[in-house]
Amino acid sequence: MNTFRIYLYRLLLPLALCGLAGCQSAAYYAQAVQGQTSILVKRQPIPRLLAQPDTAPELRARLEAVQRIRAFAASQLGLPARRQYASYVELGRSYPVWSVTAAPELSLTPRTWCYWIVGCLSYRGFFDEATARRFARRLEAEGEEVYLGGVTAYSTLGWFRDPVLSSFARLPEPELAELIFHELTHQLLYVPGDTVFNESLAVAVAEEGLRRYSLQQGLDLGQLEQVRRRQREFVALVLEHRQRLETGLAAAPTDTEKRQAKAAFYAALRSDYAVLRQGWGGYAGYDAWFDGLNNARLNSVATYYQLVPALRALLQEEGGNMARFLARCRALARLDIADRHRHLKVLLARAGTDLPPS
Repeated sequence: MNTFRIYLYRLLLPLALCGLAGCQSAAYYAQAVQGQTSILVKRQPIPRLLAQPDTAPELRARLEAVQRIRAFAASQLGLPARRQYASYVELGRSYPVWSVTAAPELSLTPRTWCYWIVGCLSYRGFFDEATARRFARRLEAEGEEVYLGGVTAYSTLGWFRDPVLSSFARLPEPELAELIFHELTHQLLYVPGDTVFNESLAVAVAEEGLRRYSLQQGLDLGQLEQVRRRQREFVALVLEHRQRLETGLAAAPTDTEKRQAKAAFYAALRSDYAVLRQGWGGYAGYDAWFDGLNNARLNSVATYYQLVPALRALLQEEGGNMARFLARCRALARLDIADRHRHLKVLLARAGTDLPPS
């Protein structure tokens, strides 16, 4: 059996199990098999591309940076980089995957879908944009509020040797390093069913990894720090208003009053964002996010950042020792989700601050 057939078998296994279990999502798994296979068969080894004289200079520079980033991830951060990001794929499109999230009109409880191995997640991913849009429209017809967005990169959690994709290959080196550290963290530690912990951990490791990598490589992070400052301010604003909205929806006794409360909170969020934006020197990068603002968009921000401050505090408690930090995270991963999040809240309180609102 050749290598491609081995990979294809591993891709088809979840679909086969789905069918044996009477799963009603066979079509969804089928598109995942087809989409992932179409990427795997296009992989080109990075050493081969670097050896070819006709490789574009810009791509060559980025692939050389990937080699440095992989080596650093393995030796300095303890991330599983040896077999990952050693090949390159030209996608021929902007994104490899499109993600759909959803929430009810009058609730911030996200819609979830359950998958083989990874557990229940608050998003649905599609390799084809048209298919993703059809699914989003179907959810909207059911009364859900929906957020659909392109995904630059994703992890197969170590099941396959993930390639560098053209969707992110040409990022500046600091952003490229942060992205690779983020995705490798998912391969190192992933808790089925706890999207908030998984994404927050990946963000925390990627941020710290980039700080250390930039010191080693002498990278200028001035521009990136400005981006991060705006991002932190945006996230804090959204999470604060999300908490207010959640409280307001719970307190309103009727659907009519819930809708009135929701409209008022959204108006306040837009107003406060306009004030915040005035301090950004004309930067308008988050303006588009407010187009079609809904509950699903609010949840998308909470998913990635809610536990990051607690994990930063945990790393600080371990004196910046990445190995001890990751060992603590593995211990947290063995807890149930409620205990895990409670432990992190206690840790953050011990550090003298609070978790951002969920």
